[in-house]
Amino acid sequence: MVASGMAAIYQRARPARFDEVVGQEHVTSLLVAAVRRQMVGHAYLFSGPRGVGKTTSARLLAMAVNCDAALDERPCGTCDSCRAVREASHPDVIELDAASNNSVEDVRELREQVRLAPLRGGRRVWVLDEAHMLSRAAANALLKTLEEPPPGLLFVLATTEPEKLPPTVLSRCQHFRFRRLTDAEIRGKLDRLLQASGVTADADALDLLARAADGAMRDAESLLERLLASDESLTLATAEAALGLPPQERLAQLAASLAAGDLGSLLRGAGELYADGFAPRTLAEQLGRTLRDVLVSLVRGRAHPAAPTIDVDEAALVRALRVLDDAQERFVRRGDLYALEVTLLRAAAAVRPTAAPPADVTDRPAPAHAAPEAPRETPQEAPRETPQETPPAAADATRPTAAEAPAGFDPNRPAKRAPQAGAARRPARSEASPKKLSWHALLSRAGPQLKAFLLPAEARLEGEHLEVHYDARHAFHFAQLQRRERDFFELLDDAGGAQLEVRIEGPSGRIRRPASGTSEASGDRASVPLEPPRDAEAPGKA
Repeated sequence: MVASGMAAIYQRARPARFDEVVGQEHVTSLLVAAVRRQMVGHAYLFSGPRGVGKTTSARLLAMAVNCDAALDERPCGTCDSCRAVREASHPDVIELDAASNNSVEDVRELREQVRLAPLRGGRRVWVLDEAHMLSRAAANALLKTLEEPPPGLLFVLATTEPEKLPPTVLSRCQHFRFRRLTDAEIRGKLDRLLQASGVTADADALDLLARAADGAMRDAESLLERLLASDESLTLATAEAALGLPPQERLAQLAASLAAGDLGSLLRGAGELYADGFAPRTLAEQLGRTLRDVLVSLVRGRAHPAAPTIDVDEAALVRALRVLDDAQERFVRRGDLYALEVTLLRAAAAVRPTAAPPADVTDRPAPAHAAPEAPRETPQEAPRETPQETPPAAADATRPTAAEAPAGFDPNRPAKRAPQAGAARRPARSEASPKKLSWHALLSRAGPQLKAFLLPAEARLEGEHLEVHYDARHAFHFAQLQRRERDFFELLDDAGGAQLEVRIEGPSGRIRRPASGTSEASGDRASVPLEPPRDAEAPGKA
């Protein structure tokens, strides 16, 4: 167990050799080769997520260039120089936190100190942690030292956000990217630490710690230290209680109720977890992770160790995950039981959607590909006509006999009056009268861009003629209208101006469209250059 006054587990478990670093072989192998061939550079940049070994690798590199062992064995981790680096007491290895030393004055002081020769005869190493916290002025002040460092000087910059560093700094460093560790890599080291401490733990508990660490070994070691401090056996229940997570068994029951559409059991289980002190945001997040494990099992075709067995398809899981994920932002504003219940009901509806009642056509716009519905004609009373006397014999002659009558014919029902020859057909409502068009109405129907190009114009509408004029100040607007000529005429036709003769004049040209029905009315209209004044035109030209 961890005794009082001892260093934290992640400090005592730091690697003393490059081969002890977990999951970063693509970096450590190159550093080992550079040390053995004595080709260590003067500036390195280690970037990656937190807790994956950036600062540890920087210290190992400092140990390697100052180690007393042979080149093939550096760093040995046991010599006086290596122990001094590990204990942060080596006079030639200096670690700085850029978050606290990010001013120009701090960098100038650093530049003065780097000129000093190594005290032990090796190399001076400056490890600058959180290098992205350097101000731009401080980074620029560091450029000259990075480009032309004194002999025997080595810079190692560590950062989680390399994109915040100036490109001039990046170009002067050898950049190594560290990756997140897998759950199996984290679980393996935790198991070794427990074996060295003589403590046993359930495999499920170690799996939970590895997942909670999210790829960071330091976080996993800190979580393990919290569990060891309780002086209890490491079980899944103790791990969940220590991490403040809802039990996986109860989350599996929620997931099963959600998949089955059992709203009573779903709301009852959520209420019990809420009463036990779990925040709605945590419950929704952990339920989403449970459903995610089920989805991974379906996609990969093999059971996930933490996934419950529920009967639901992939599409339903994706819909439920979307609902739970979208609710995370709402829980920040409101995190009570009601918000949790509404979220779970929405997720249940997403898993098993029911057929929605048909919405009113006025509440929902028609699809873009749908054909426009024909206008409904209101039944109107037929025009009154002057009744004419019909001889009884003629009426009997026009009435069909039983043999000639169609199926369902009622001889006592008056026959429909046949239209008389030459009678004028009553026009449909859509053809009764043309739409009333005005320039203001046209602008109100235009889109934002087209409206902006039409506003500066002076328009005049007289009868079947529309004249639009742009002065020299609005040459740009006229040029943009020329590019959108087709859109303008479609707008004009839709507004009821298909029959208009249009003439648009601008500083650089003219757009003309004859009235409908003429020989020039068909086809696309193209802009023509500005015509000279009519008195300057040649005779016979329009």
